[in-house]
Amino acid sequence: MGGVHFWTKVLGSAFILCAGALGGKLMAGKLEKELEELSRFELALLNLSTEISYSLSSLPQALLNAGNKAGGDTGALLSLTGSLCGLEQRRTVEEAFKLALEQAQGLDLPQWEIEIMRALVRNLGIWGCKEQVSFIEIALTESRNYRASIKEEYLKKARMYRSLGLLFALGIVVVLL
Repeated sequence: MGGVHFWTKVLGSAFILCAGALGGKLMAGKLEKELEELSRFELALLNLSTEISYSLSSLPQALLNAGNKAGGDTGALLSLTGSLCGLEQRRTVEEAFKLALEQAQGLDLPQWEIEIMRALVRNLGIWGCKEQVSFIEIALTESRNYRASIKEEYLKKARMYRSLGLLFALGIVVVLL
């Protein structure tokens, strides 16, 4: 009977360690997803700038194309904004963005990204192509500066969350044994 008791403890300990490691990985994954969405946002801004300045696409079509190329939650929000604005929809880009935020409740976007987008859409569609591209460049610079300031910190926190999850589980295993 002593053998069954031993293997039960070993199996329980393994489950606790796996759960701790998974919990740490999930916490770290949130931070890594935020960094990934920031990269997608920068890609979307670059694509939007290209669509407006070189392809000479209409703004709704440029938003749709940039959103589709970027992908992720950022791309979904831009694509939805593009589909909700324009002359046929009788909405400005700013109105379409507000409506897209209301309709896209399931998207997991960082608040700072929404604020940069909100500032950008106030100026899209009411100025000429060159001015719109300069507003996009300003938003891109803000995004890059923000990413530079948080990237190292987020990566350190992600490593810490992974380690803490495993250490916490190891502590529980030691106490239970």
